[in-house]
Parts: sequence; structure tokens; C-alpha cells
Amino acid sequence: MKSKILIAAGLVLAFLVGTMANGIYSATSRAFGPAEENSISAAHSLSSPAASRTHFVQPRTVYVSDPAPARVYQTQKKRSLEREALIVGGSAGAGAAIGAAAGGKKGAGIGALSGGVAGLVYDLVTRNK
Repeated sequence: MKSKILIAAGLVLAFLVGTMANGIYSATSRAFGPAEENSISAAHSLSSPAASRTHFVQPRTVYVSDPAPARVYQTQKKRSLEREALIVGGSAGAGAAIGAAAGGKKGAGIGALSGGVAGLVYDLVTRNK
């Protein structure tokens, strides 16, 4: 009975930590991202329009000796088959361990199956990122 309570508590704790980590990462990405233009434009709309002067300048001829460098396109790295097998196998092993603690041999089989499917889904979703 204690093992089931510990497993349930661990799953709840993992869920809570994952939820908090998601908020931390999104706040960090907003902190280092570019400033939003809405706050700047709102400040300018309250003030009176600025007077501007127009000054026309003769265009200069610019000579370029070096041509523009050729563009280098980066290709996405494809995840190796070994890496995919490690993701699916690791999640199946973790599911088997949790299932064995909760329900013995039958639980281990069910946990391995569900963990393997979850690992496969994760692999397919994150393959091209």
C-alpha cells in the first residue's frame, strides 16, 4: 500500500514541478526576447506630434569591390536511429519499473507497453525540432 502512495505522490510532484518549470521557461524567454512595440507606441500616442524638418541630400555613388557572400543554408540534423531507440527503450523501461512496483509482473508488462508508446509519441513529436 505504501508503494502505491509513494508512486502517486511522485507523479503528482513531477506534474507540479513540470508545470512550474514551464512557467519559468516562458518567463525567461520573454525576459530575453525583443521588447514589445505596443508599450512604446502607447507612450508616443499620448504626446503631441513632433515637428520634423526635411533635408534633401545628394545621393552618393558607392563602389563595392567584394561581392556579397554566398548564403550558407543549415540543414536540420536528423535524429539517429540509436537515439530514437534510446528514447523509446528508456521510456519503456521507466514504465516497466513503475508498473512492477505498482502491480507485479502484469503491471510491469502494462507499464512497459504504455511507456514504450509514450516514448514513441514523444519521439515522433520532437523529431524535427
